[in-house]
Amino acid sequence: MIGRLLGGVTPWLLAVLIGLSVFQYQYTQRVAAERDRAEMQAEHANDRAEILKRHQQFQRQQIQTLNAALAERDRILTTITDDMRASTAALERLGEADAESREWLDSDLPAGIADWLRELQQPSAGDAVRLPNGTRAPNQ
Repeated sequence: MIGRLLGGVTPWLLAVLIGLSVFQYQYTQRVAAERDRAEMQAEHANDRAEILKRHQQFQRQQIQTLNAALAERDRILTTITDDMRASTAALERLGEADAESREWLDSDLPAGIADWLRELQQPSAGDAVRLPNGTRAPNQ
């Protein structure tokens, strides 16, 4: 009786074992595919992080270069401002000390020069020296 019972169970047991083996194989394949996909995503993320890191280093270098250039520009502008103040003070002292110079300083300026001087007092986008209308630079 036990022999008959085992004889009838063996094909079912064999079928269950085959089914479990197929399931285990498919599960292993799915887990391996997920692992491979996760590894590829991690590698892609690392590559992207490296690119972003290099870009950030480049941006830092650009910022340092710009900061140095702006500091130099500020230094030059400060020097120019100091020179202009000294020149203005010297002209004022000259006008106070010399009657002929005072007369010349108080005289009317040509129209183009007066407009040009007003324009120089206005800040511009490039802080460059603007020439009066209708005039050219000396080397032109």
